[in-house]
Amino acid sequence: MSFFASSAASFQPVVGEAINEVDRQQFVGAQILPLQGVASKKGTYVKIKASQFDNDISKPRAAGASFAQTSSEYESATFECVEYGVENMLDDLDVAEAETDALLDIVTVTSNQLADNIMVGHEIRVANALSGASFNSTAATAAMSSASTATPIADVNNAVQRLNGNGIFGNIQLVMEASLYQEMLQTDDMRNLINGSGALAYSQDQVARVLGVDGVILCNSRYNSAKKGQTGSRTKIWPTSSYYVASIANGPLSNGGIGRTLFYNARGNGAFTSETYRSEQPPANVVRVRSNLDELIINEFAGEKITGA
Repeated sequence: MSFFASSAASFQPVVGEAINEVDRQQFVGAQILPLQGVASKKGTYVKIKASQFDNDISKPRAAGASFAQTSSEYESATFECVEYGVENMLDDLDVAEAETDALLDIVTVTSNQLADNIMVGHEIRVANALSGASFNSTAATAAMSSASTATPIADVNNAVQRLNGNGIFGNIQLVMEASLYQEMLQTDDMRNLINGSGALAYSQDQVARVLGVDGVILCNSRYNSAKKGQTGSRTKIWPTSSYYVASIANGPLSNGGIGRTLFYNARGNGAFTSETYRSEQPPANVVRVRSNLDELIINEFAGEKITGA
């Protein structure tokens, strides 16, 4: 059986499962704005408007009196999942005839490469969503390059305290570009703790505990900004002079967190759909991967931005 039986695009659930389950550690967009399936391509959702909760408004009620009342600070917002897709034509002159198992491998490898291309775009959009969000922004005490004066422990701790002041306590993560993270570890502020503990280095879990966060998300993704056929130019996607302290959550929007990546898939096979079809002009087997996505910031009170780092 061929995966390219006709010119009509054929859904490939086995390949789709492979590209949805593969571990792409270099991409963190789906960790920061986790994937959440939706039943329609567009619709409405509830967005937190202000941090007006956790108020001390419950009071004793006398007989015949009304209960204390309050109002929610929410507003309705809209989403629309945009379709992104990439195709790769495997020309008959480039690909020899293969048995089904060998062909499945070719299809899977090609699909994974196409999915990576889609993930690059997703990563850039997530980085832009965080950069454009109206998080509270605070300047770092000093840049990490000023190893003797930078105080990342206090800067991050203070950001956590500000989030707590907004009623945000769960799953607070440090979101930082990888080279900036390594620079942070070389500051006197961090090295004094490392040397004082007798350890040669700290694990990410230990760093998280020192900084007062629940975890660290290292952003090490890059994309090739050169046009096809030109010498590759790998550009960092995440900023190297600022970082975020934010609550990250997955599942329904009611679980909190700064946001989600909503995806729509009518075939219900994860965020990515793999399809194949046969073309005769030119004669080629075509692999397509597509996805319908929308990256949302749902609570700007759940994130803090530290600049000048």
